[in-house]
Amino acid sequence: MNEDSIFKRFLIIQRLHFHLIHKELERHDIHPGQLPTLMIVEKNEGITQNQIAEKLNLRSATVAIVLKRMEKAGLIYRKQDENDRRLHRVYLTEKGKNYCKFLKQQAQKVEEIATRGFSEEERIQLKELLDKIIANLRGSLGSDHNA
Repeated sequence: MNEDSIFKRFLIIQRLHFHLIHKELERHDIHPGQLPTLMIVEKNEGITQNQIAEKLNLRSATVAIVLKRMEKAGLIYRKQDENDRRLHRVYLTEKGKNYCKFLKQQAQKVEEIATRGFSEEERIQLKELLDKIIANLRGSLGSDHNA
């Protein structure tokens, strides 16, 4: 990869972001692999395991392991669907909801660190440029990819 590449910079930013967040998560006994699942359940209370797997582009069996750990940690609970007894819907516990609030605060803190010294105009411009990149990449993938 070209050292002057935009995507090289994205990879560096992603790695640094991960390390900053991971350090904080370790202090609170939160496994980083649970973050995407936690956020998806927060946005989609009552989601099924298969729907989570689809959104994360993971196998259902992998998600089952993550959910089991999260349930054991008291972050989520599963409830059988009233209409289809084969389905179990996933919900956040109070502890899970509190973790989501905490994680959002941490993400905001890291964003503030990353944009330290930026004017409000520069922040807005950066978001607009990144949104253009996202739109370009999504456009080239087609409408079924909403990562």
